Amino acid sequence: MRFKHWFSAVFSTSLIAASTFTAQAQSPMGMAPGMAYDGYGGAPMPGSGPPASYSPWPETSPYQTSFSQQTFNGGLWLKSENNFPRRYLLNIEYLMGRTRTSDSIVGNTDARNYPQTIQSQIGTQQQGGGGGQQGQQGGILAPFLDNEANGRVGFQLFGKFDFSKPERKMNNHGARVIWGYDRADDSGVRLGFLTNQGTFNYDAREGLPASRDTQREFALFLIEQLHIINELNATGNIAAAAQLQSELTQLAAQQPTRVGRFNDINDVLANNIDNLGGIPLDDGTIRTFPDGTKVGGVTAPYDLEFQMKLRSELYGGNAECVMSPVLNWGSLRVRPTFGVRYFYLKEGFRFFGQDSGIAYTSSQQQGGGGGGGNQTLSPDIKIHATPDRIDNDLDGIVDNAGGESSGGQQQGGGNQQQDQLNFFSFHDHFQYPITSYLNSDADQHLGGGEVGLTYDLGGELFLLTGTTKFGVLANYKRLSLSGDNIAMHTRESNLLIASPEDATPNSFTDSKTTAHISPMLEQTFNAEAPLFQYVPVLRRFSIFDKARFRAGYSILMIGGATDTAGSVLWQGNPSAGLFPAIRERRNTYITNNYSFGVSWQY
Repeated sequence: MRFKHWFSAVFSTSLIAASTFTAQAQSPMGMAPGMAYDGYGGAPMPGSGPPASYSPWPETSPYQTSFSQQTFNGGLWLKSENNFPRRYLLNIEYLMGRTRTSDSIVGNTDARNYPQTIQSQIGTQQQGGGGGQQGQQGGILAPFLDNEANGRVGFQLFGKFDFSKPERKMNNHGARVIWGYDRADDSGVRLGFLTNQGTFNYDAREGLPASRDTQREFALFLIEQLHIINELNATGNIAAAAQLQSELTQLAAQQPTRVGRFNDINDVLANNIDNLGGIPLDDGTIRTFPDGTKVGGVTAPYDLEFQMKLRSELYGGNAECVMSPVLNWGSLRVRPTFGVRYFYLKEGFRFFGQDSGIAYTSSQQQGGGGGGGNQTLSPDIKIHATPDRIDNDLDGIVDNAGGESSGGQQQGGGNQQQDQLNFFSFHDHFQYPITSYLNSDADQHLGGGEVGLTYDLGGELFLLTGTTKFGVLANYKRLSLSGDNIAMHTRESNLLIASPEDATPNSFTDSKTTAHISPMLEQTFNAEAPLFQYVPVLRRFSIFDKARFRAGYSILMIGGATDTAGSVLWQGNPSAGLFPAIRERRNTYITNNYSFGVSWQY
């Protein structure tokens, strides 16, 4: 079949001919934006005209999206577009978790432990007393001495404190705030603030059996009076000392005898002077042999108070840029980040100890005499029963101070009157109980750059997010140390005597400033969901209309942080000029936290 296209040819020829004539029309009248034509010219009309954001090129046109992007992914061309120039976000979270404490031993690791410190004195003080009794004396320390040949470690007798045990971590709490925005191409900016504070407290008395320390205030009074008796004996006032001891005996007999309480001086002290802990020290006697073996040193005992405390305060902020996605696959999005970070880390270690200044052992192991009458007993000797939490001699006292009797005097109950004291004072120049303390602090300023990745998976109903960041931080720190009476305080020759010119001659201070590089790693995981709409009360508040519940886990690691508990050179003999000093030791600051909070996007 044949078609004739004559109409197209005629119409086209007519249009070409018409193009040779001149057309008449009114000239256009220019009008500024925001004006309307009124027949004579442009007239301004308030509120009329297109918005500034819809002005023609180069501004945004009302007829096109503010962002349009085409990408080639997996063999396909993908196009994404939107009309939102920025999307803002605000996250507020509460943190709770655990922070590392220290991995150090409190004390000088080269010094002898307490049983080794007094072992030679125990073995020689009863010469001439009969072979059987000396053999008994030599066995007093047997449960407390390490037996490496048999692979058995003895019970603690004023043992050192070890922070490296897994249960010794500090509990912490804090907050984290993140504000920022994303642009149309999914790049953006983040500003963050973090605070995290933790504490660790150890009090050796809290670990004692419940039946101990039931007459503590009365026991402290007796200790004070025993030192007065010793002073009276030392100055020749024998009669006054005997009179005071008799009055103490009568006063003790008037004490109530309900459960856990006693009316005998020996029993009161035996139940209220405790095997708490010790601080190993270099008193100037540690010697190193060519083969590396070290001997010497002492362990200072504390039988009234033995406390450790750590505190950590972390404050920080960061500013980072989030780049456009390097992976945008369905609901999964991965974006690189880079920025700057600053931390202020303040940590402190506290030791507090009190000792009675009393020496003691059982009457069956050491001859009698009250209030300093027995001068054959060394002031270093503080013998306790094996701390097995068993009342082995059935005297109503668990783990006696002064050891346990095997018969006679204490069998059948602790209320039997005794004629001899087993607790002795040797000191004239110092006021006991003597108090020792040490404070070690570190203020650390850390700043530098960081890079990482942020990734999210999900959408409006449920969103999983995470970040991984690495940083290199300059660490500028100032260390300080102070304290008093860190020495073998049972030996007066080791301590300096106070005077009107110097009331605290055994106190000390030290300080040090250092700088180095610390690496940083931070990992976070979070989940978000619009759950507040299901909470009966909160859903009525408009602030929670677009809010999401946010929960997650994070870990922050900063290398090269100062270990304040381990940064002490434990040496003490003030009379020989030996005081504790700073010897910096570093470890990795690690804090693990669970977080709960609210997230807004607007």
